[in-house]
Amino acid sequence: MPRKLRNMKEFSDVTGLSRPTVSKYFNDPDSVRASTRARIEAALAEYDFRPNFFAVNQNRRDPKTIGIVVPQFTDPFYAEIVGRIEQAAMAAGYAAITLSSHGSPDNEARAIEMIRSLNIGAVILSPLGHASDAEAIARLRDETPLLLLDSHVDGLEAHSLGCDNGQGIGLMVDYLCETGPAPCYVDMPEVNSTALERREAYIGAMEARGLAPMILPPPSEGWRFEEIGAEAARRALDAGGFPSPTVLCGNDRFAMGVLAATCKAGLKIGPQGDLRVAGHDDHPMAAFSCPSLTTVAQDTAGLAARAVAITLDLISGGPAEPLCERLPSRLVKRDSA
Repeated sequence: MPRKLRNMKEFSDVTGLSRPTVSKYFNDPDSVRASTRARIEAALAEYDFRPNFFAVNQNRRDPKTIGIVVPQFTDPFYAEIVGRIEQAAMAAGYAAITLSSHGSPDNEARAIEMIRSLNIGAVILSPLGHASDAEAIARLRDETPLLLLDSHVDGLEAHSLGCDNGQGIGLMVDYLCETGPAPCYVDMPEVNSTALERREAYIGAMEARGLAPMILPPPSEGWRFEEIGAEAARRALDAGGFPSPTVLCGNDRFAMGVLAATCKAGLKIGPQGDLRVAGHDDHPMAAFSCPSLTTVAQDTAGLAARAVAITLDLISGGPAEPLCERLPSRLVKRDSA
């Protein structure tokens, strides 16, 4: 077994080179002379040594790291988009450091402070919205290139990227109205700004058609969307039924809770049944629920690619003025509506 070296000092001792020279090699192998590079690579073949990534990165003037903070790792949307961002970042030569706030403002603030303590090239943050510490995010923005993803913080000027909730909800409301009774809306808790945007989009789309919005408020708060959606459906059924035989949910996880509760109650779901149900997001299980769920698909691949492109542009120094980009979604017609 090759002898294991614990740190950069031990490695520089066995190569006979200074620590700055060795560190320079690990930052960029082509930045040292060919003879120096050969000595270092010979030592790497003989000894068991790999530099501490964080220690090397802390000393870089151009750190090759992107910090990512999301509310929930377990939410399929965030799981997918984080995976896509990590892949795009690696393709661009960057490593991703991913943290979760777990839906907690305190955890989000701690994640931000941890990111600030590291030498990070840029940060992609999906904030909790009105529950976020706007001052902490502003400090982060002033120190490091920052992109807000999927959600925003009222009153905070920052670059932001997300799906066009107005377009997506409007698309679904139009489709449901054209194919049957106008939808009532099962609202989601205001865990971030997306909830408010989608509720307002539903109200706007209904009023544009001269229809009165029918909103069922969430029975509780938090990120247990399937459970909360099922409870909202049970309460509606106990009160005599939904205000419309067409039910639009704030997201697919809510819709799956509604499907579970209404099917358990003996209702038939679908255009020829007792109830039509639709959602938003195109959850990975939406095509496999029973019945399969009509929904609006976010462009997660486009969001991830654009997030990394914007972030790399910010690292390079631009744009100066805060940008606000919203990507369109597409309608996915399935059996539930």
